[in-house]
Amino acid sequence: SSHCCDQTLSLQAVITFAMAVRRPVLSVFAVAAAVLCLLRTDFSPAFVGVQQTVPRQLQVASRVSDITEIVVTCPSVGARTRMVVEPDTTVDTVLTRARTALGFDQAFLKDSDFKLYVKKDESTPISGKMGDHGLVPWGPDGMELHIYFDPPLN
Repeated sequence: SSHCCDQTLSLQAVITFAMAVRRPVLSVFAVAAAVLCLLRTDFSPAFVGVQQTVPRQLQVASRVSDITEIVVTCPSVGARTRMVVEPDTTVDTVLTRARTALGFDQAFLKDSDFKLYVKKDESTPISGKMGDHGLVPWGPDGMELHIYFDPPLN
């Protein structure tokens, strides 16, 4: 009976020793595998043929400089909207977008019934391209346009 208990204790000791030895070995392998994965992802490109991004950044920077924010105000009702335009954006496009943004886009009203003026000079309605009317980066001296309902007199 004592011999049986000794065998059980020695079997338990062997199992405990084997488990203790096996766990650190597995931990070492797991850590080594994780380190290899990290090293592999840091030094290998994600896609074949990856190109430098510098030309794209320069292209985007020059493109952004052409974009200008303007404000269109309808002084008669106090409504205003902001929009982004480029020098080649037409005044007609701005007029249509402003009418929609300000809620003046009813079907019975025509674009030709509205006129856009530069705030600093409301003597003549503007036409053509926005770049022809003194676009500047938005700020205190940025471009503000006024929109007026001015249908022709019949």
